[in-house]
Amino acid sequence: MNKINIKSIIYFMLPIIFIFADIPACSRDISESLEEEIESEMEWLKEESYDMEVITASRKLQKISEAPASIISISQEQINAFGWRDLKDVFRAIPGVDVSYSVQGEMKTYVIMRGVTGNQKILILQDGHKYSPATGERFLYGNNLPLNIYKRIEIIYGPASGLYGADAYAGVINLITKDGADYDGAEINAGYLSSGAWTGDLSFGKEISADTDFLISARIVHGEDQKLHKDYPEYDIVNHYSGELGNYDNDYPVKNWNLFAKLRYKSFLIGFDWQHTYESNAAVSRPDRYAYVDDFIWGQDMRHFYIDHDIQAGESIRIKTSLELGDYELDNNSNFFVINGTDGAGNPVSASPAYKYASSSYIRGKMQLDWEITEKLSSVWGISYEKVKSFPKTRNLDTPFNDSGNLAVDMTQFTDANGYTFGILGFSEPRFRERNFYNMGAFVQAEYKICDMLKVDAGLRYDYNDIYKESFNPRAALIIDPLENLTIKLLYGRAYIQPANYFRYENFANPFLLHIPNEELEPEELNNYSLDISWLAGKHFLIRAAVFYNQMDNIIRAVEAPEQTGGYPYYNPYREDQGYVEYNGNQGEITSKGGEITFSYNKNPFQTDLSYAYVSGDDNGCDISGISEHKITFNAAYIGDKWITGLTLRYYGDVNTAYNNYKYGSAESGGDESYSFDGDLIAYLNVIYQFTDDFSLRMSIDNLFNAEHYGAVPFDGSPVIATRTPQPLRQIYLGLTYRY
Repeated sequence: MNKINIKSIIYFMLPIIFIFADIPACSRDISESLEEEIESEMEWLKEESYDMEVITASRKLQKISEAPASIISISQEQINAFGWRDLKDVFRAIPGVDVSYSVQGEMKTYVIMRGVTGNQKILILQDGHKYSPATGERFLYGNNLPLNIYKRIEIIYGPASGLYGADAYAGVINLITKDGADYDGAEINAGYLSSGAWTGDLSFGKEISADTDFLISARIVHGEDQKLHKDYPEYDIVNHYSGELGNYDNDYPVKNWNLFAKLRYKSFLIGFDWQHTYESNAAVSRPDRYAYVDDFIWGQDMRHFYIDHDIQAGESIRIKTSLELGDYELDNNSNFFVINGTDGAGNPVSASPAYKYASSSYIRGKMQLDWEITEKLSSVWGISYEKVKSFPKTRNLDTPFNDSGNLAVDMTQFTDANGYTFGILGFSEPRFRERNFYNMGAFVQAEYKICDMLKVDAGLRYDYNDIYKESFNPRAALIIDPLENLTIKLLYGRAYIQPANYFRYENFANPFLLHIPNEELEPEELNNYSLDISWLAGKHFLIRAAVFYNQMDNIIRAVEAPEQTGGYPYYNPYREDQGYVEYNGNQGEITSKGGEITFSYNKNPFQTDLSYAYVSGDDNGCDISGISEHKITFNAAYIGDKWITGLTLRYYGDVNTAYNNYKYGSAESGGDESYSFDGDLIAYLNVIYQFTDDFSLRMSIDNLFNAEHYGAVPFDGSPVIATRTPQPLRQIYLGLTYRY
C-alpha cells in the first residue's frame, strides 16, 4: 500500500493553511461600503466561474452554468500563472484525470478520464474543428501543443457523440485560439529546459479594422528529453549496452515545431495549422527488448486547413458552414528499435530498427443552423460529410517506407505456404493498400426553458459509416436552478468510438509476439449517467461536485487471437512455431463510477482550488488498470502587479495494474499479486517577475522535490512493455517573454 510520510503531509498542508488563513471571520456589523465590496467581488467570481460563456457543450455560446454537460473552462490567466506550456501539463492540475508521462512515443502522455482508458477516446478540437486524426490513432500529447496561442481551454467530462459523432467518447477538449486583437503586435517567448532542450515562439497579431483580424504564430522545441535510465535502477541495463549497440548515443531527442495562422474577414474565418512532432519512442518499452538509443524515435505531422462562414439570417436564425481539409502522416523514420542479440551476461549487443509508416487525409463539410424558435425554445441542427483516404500503419519494415507514388506494402514474407497472410484463414492479400471510407452525420439538439429554475435539453445524432453502418447517439439534460447561485444538472449521454483502420489493420511481427489484423472489429459503446452541481456558496467560494457512472461495451483491446478452425496455425516468420499471437478484438464490458468535488476560493490577488476525485471500476471482474482510486489536487496562484506565482500539489494513490502484469499481477504471470504500485505526492512551481508590462522572466520547476515516482502504462500485461513507467524527475525551465 502507499505510504505518505510526515514531510509530504507538511508540504501538502502548508500552502493550504497559508492561503485560507486569509479568510475573514463573519461580522454582524457590516458597513454599507463593505456590502458593496462583497457584492462586487461576488459578481466577479460569478462572472469568472459561474456565468462565463462556453461553446463546446452545445456548439453555441452559453453560460457554463446552463451548458448541458459537466464542463470546466481554463483561462489564459491560469495557463500563464501555473506555467503550463503544452496541453499535457494541464492534466496534472484538473480533477478526474489519471495521467502518466514519458510513455510510448505514439502517445507520449497516457491520459485516462474518469476511468475511461485510451488517448483516442478524448476528442481534441481546435476552435471547434476536429484536431484528432480522422483514422483513430491514439492522440499524442508531447511537446507539440503549445498553449501560448489559446485564450481558453474548454473540457467536457463524459460523452458528446450526440453532437460530435465518433471519438467524443470519454470527453472533449476544445482549444480556443486567441485573436489578433489579443496581441495587437508581437510576442516572443524563449526558454531553456534543464533536460537539455530550448524552446522559442513568435506570435504576431493585429485587428486591422472592425472587419479584419489576423494572427500568425510559430514555435520550436529542440534538444533532449530527460534520460530516465540515469536515475531509475530498473533501467540500468541501458548503461551497459555493449558491442555494436554500445556505439549509439543514449539520447532522447526532441525536435518539434508548430505553425498556426488564422484570418477573419467579415463573416469568413480562414485557419491553418501544422504540427510537427519528432520525439523519443523509448521510455515505457522494456530496455531489454527495445534499445534506448537516439535513433529510436516517433515522428508525425498533422496539418489542418479550414474555411468558416457565419451569417445571421434574420433575427432568429444563424447559419454556420465549414469546409475542412487535413492530413496525418508518420515520419518514415519512426521505428521500434528491436534488440536482437545479447552477450554471455545477457547485456544487449545488437539491435535493428523496425520502421513504421501510416498516412491519411480527409475532406469534411459541415453546416449548422441555430434557431431561436421562441423566447423559451431554441434548437441547433447540423449535417456533416467526411471522405477519408487511409493508409493504415504498416508492418515492421526493414528500411524507411518509400511509396514512390504507390501506397502499398509487400506482405509476401508474411504469407504462409497456403497463401494466407499471417496464416489468417481466408486472408490472402500479398500487398496492403489504402482502406478508404466515408462518414455522414446529422444531429439536432433542442433546449426548452420550462421556467426560470428548470430547463430541459435533449439531442440525437445519426451517423452512417460505410464500414460500420448506422449509429444513433442520444443525449439529455435536466438543468435545475433551485437557488440563484445553485445549479444542478442531471445528464445522460451515449457515445461510440469507431474502430478505424488503425486498429483494424495494426500488425507487426517479432520474435516475442505476432500482432495480426482483425477486419471484424465493432464499435465500442458507452452509456454515461452523471450528476453535476455548482454552488456559488459565498463571497469568495465556489463549490463544484459531480458523480458519474459509465457502462462500456465491446471494448477494443489487444487480446490473444482465438484458435482457428481445425487448429490451423498463424504464421510468424521470425519463429518456428506461431508463438504468442494477439489482435485488437472486442472483449467484454467495463464499468467505472466515482465523483469529484472542488472547492474554489478566489480573493484578489489569490486564486485557489482544492479537488478530490474518486474513481473505481470493474473490467471483466478485475479493477480497471492504470487508475488511482483516490486523487487530490491543490492549485494556488498569486497574481500581482510584479510577481505571479503558481503552485500545484498532485497526490495520486495506489495505481491499479493488469492482472497479467508480470511484476504485480497474478502468480501465474510471475507477479506478486499486489495488483498495484504506490502513488506519490508531486509538486509543481511557477514564478514570474514582470519588469514592465512588456517584459517578464519566468522560472518553472516540475517535480519540485525531485520525487522518484511511477505512472501507469498502456498494455501493462504485454511482454514488451514495462510494468510501470518512471516519471520525470525535477526539471527546471527558465524563460522570458517580450511584447512589442
